Amino acid sequence: MTAPVWKQVEIEVALEAAELVADAVGEIAGGVEVRDSGTLIRADAGRAAIVALCAPERLGELLAEIEAVCARAREAELPVDPVVVRQRESHEDEWRDVWKKYFRATRVGRNFIVRPSWDLESIPLGPADRIIDLDPGRAFGTGGHASTRLAIALAERSAQTPARPVRRFLDLGCGSGILAIAAALLWPDADGLAIDNDPEATACAQENLDRNRIARVRVVTGTLDDAGGPHDLILANIQADVLTALAPAMAAHASPGASLILSGLLTEHAPDVAAAYQAQGFRLVESRDEDEWTGLLLALG
Repeated sequence: MTAPVWKQVEIEVALEAAELVADAVGEIAGGVEVRDSGTLIRADAGRAAIVALCAPERLGELLAEIEAVCARAREAELPVDPVVVRQRESHEDEWRDVWKKYFRATRVGRNFIVRPSWDLESIPLGPADRIIDLDPGRAFGTGGHASTRLAIALAERSAQTPARPVRRFLDLGCGSGILAIAAALLWPDADGLAIDNDPEATACAQENLDRNRIARVRVVTGTLDDAGGPHDLILANIQADVLTALAPAMAAHASPGASLILSGLLTEHAPDVAAAYQAQGFRLVESRDEDEWTGLLLALG
């Protein structure tokens, strides 16, 4: 059977506008990938490329939405220009083959190896290594982005020098569930919650948890308001403005002495995010940088 033909549209914009554009075109496209300087397939520093697969009959609607969302960004004084739009035909099997070409087993942090089903043996395993089996799918998070690598490395750091035992943890905005899987492997006796407001993400997270035989993490479609608590560890790989707004609620859902790992932050925004959490009683334990991205490890109290 012949693979379906899609229109592949690549929208190149300023990095700050990437998530806004991706969210807008994702409502129309059959699949969206965001590339920046921290992804496996890289964009130039300070730029991002949103690659969308679109059914041919919806191409006009997609192009109109690109113009509209970029206009909204300019009105909000969000950097977006120059905007470059490229399009071509693409087969669905080509999309899968691109992932197989670029996404190979990868060492993340000190002892994690993230591996796809087509590359199970290229990295020799050591006695302390922890395996995360994960194929690129519908939701963000493969270990191929700097923000995910930073979050996992900081989780390892937290596990090595724990301020207190982790009995309950939360992966907020879980995407593929990769951070919940990492936390479950680091704290196997803890109960976890993976939550995202996108049902596609939570379905993908559940698939990946099942693939890795993780039974003590519950998956919920919702927001932080649905997360209960208190939690001894919270991991959140989300953009800076959202994390800043969530600071008071994060403190309310954290137990005394809890660890908080924040990623998804452009380095220039990290000090303001850290300050918002310090104002809620968190102290900064460590900050790590990779490419244009920063991860923060904080503790409450």
